[in-house]
Amino acid sequence: MQNLFSHVHEPDYVSLQPTEEAALEVVIGVPSDEAFDGFTDGIHLWWPVAEQSVFGESSHVAMLRDHLVEESLEGEEIILADIESWESPTHLSLVWAFGNESVEEREVDISFDLVEGGMTRVKATFHTLQGLDSLGEGEFFCDWSLILSRYARFMGGAVQLD
Repeated sequence: MQNLFSHVHEPDYVSLQPTEEAALEVVIGVPSDEAFDGFTDGIHLWWPVAEQSVFGESSHVAMLRDHLVEESLEGEEIILADIESWESPTHLSLVWAFGNESVEEREVDISFDLVEGGMTRVKATFHTLQGLDSLGEGEFFCDWSLILSRYARFMGGAVQLD
C-alpha cells in the first residue's frame, strides 16, 4: 500500500439522481487484498466524517466485528450499519442501520474485483433515497459517490482504464 496518503486529486464527483438502485465503481492501482484492507481496516483514515457522519468532523468511524460504527469525541457510539457479509478480499455487504428508517432497501454491496495489471475494481451497489428533503435532524444519507471518491484518493487515486 505504497500509495497511501498520496496527494492525488479525488476522482470526479458524479451526482446521483434519486433512483431505486444505483452502482458506482472506481479502479485503484493496488491488488484486491490491499483494496479490501484499505476499505475496512483503514476506514477511520479516509471516511468523510465532515460530510458523512452523525457526530461531525471530530468523530471516528470504524468497522468492528459485526458493525460499522461512529464514535463521538465524548465516547458516544452509534451503529451506522450492520455487517451482513465479510468475504475478504472480494466482497463486503452492509445493511444501513441509521438514518431514514422508512427506506426498505438499505443494503450496500461492495465488491473488490481484480482487473488487469494487478489493479482492483471497487464497485458499490446500493439503493438511493427518495425525497432527500424529508430527512430529519440527525439523519443523513450515504453519498456513495463522495465516499468512493475519498476512498480512492486515500488508496492512491483512481486509475483510468482505456
